[in-house]
Amino acid sequence: METLLQAWLSIWLYVMAAIAIVLCALIYKHRHTWSKLTILCTLAIVVLVLHVLEEWVLPGGLHYSYNLSHGSSILSCYPMNRLTDMITNFGGVMLGCIVLRFWGFGKPAGIAIMLFSLFEVFIHVSIGIQDMQIFAPYGMNTLYSPGLITSLFGFLPTAAGIAVQLFKTKEDRPKFRQWAIAISAMFSFCFLLINLPEALLGSQNTPYAFTHRGYYERYAEQFEKSNGYQYDKISNSTDIK
Repeated sequence: METLLQAWLSIWLYVMAAIAIVLCALIYKHRHTWSKLTILCTLAIVVLVLHVLEEWVLPGGLHYSYNLSHGSSILSCYPMNRLTDMITNFGGVMLGCIVLRFWGFGKPAGIAIMLFSLFEVFIHVSIGIQDMQIFAPYGMNTLYSPGLITSLFGFLPTAAGIAVQLFKTKEDRPKFRQWAIAISAMFSFCFLLINLPEALLGSQNTPYAFTHRGYYERYAEQFEKSNGYQYDKISNSTDIK
């Protein structure tokens, strides 16, 4: 099982990228028949894929700050590791694709995606502020966290577009019941895709540790030495493994 999981973890980002390409093709194909709300919600799934690539690869390293903020002493793997974060992100993309395929994006789904998108903007700005406070003594002079660019230039305009569609006419605005369904669904799926995987699969002895610090590599050596942190459970070395 571990071999299969490690193999999947080595290719799942490519699968995500392929899904994003297919979704873009579907948006283009159905641009005249899909509602604007459906197009925007589908675009949000594409943005999520780009967001994950920023968090993991370009430049990557969100786990470093995330685990640090959660009080971890092993910054490569606890509570976020490659397996838990794959479940979070791939699960989110699959959830969006399932809704698109079987139900379509109605108002409750639109509300949930709008709120999720705004939350991503808020959380990445907050992480960027936190990082400035932590890493400024070690050379950080730009407010940034991996995922911030796609949040500001992807999620934020998508959320604004969804809001326009939801509130463009007074008579057609979402009702209280639709808000309640959306908020309940969003918190439920956040628990299932974020909190539960970390509670069940988060471990300092996990074989699914991240292998590089990404954006934080430039600050890591001095920060870890000065504050008694280590990146992995084997040694205090700051070399990329």
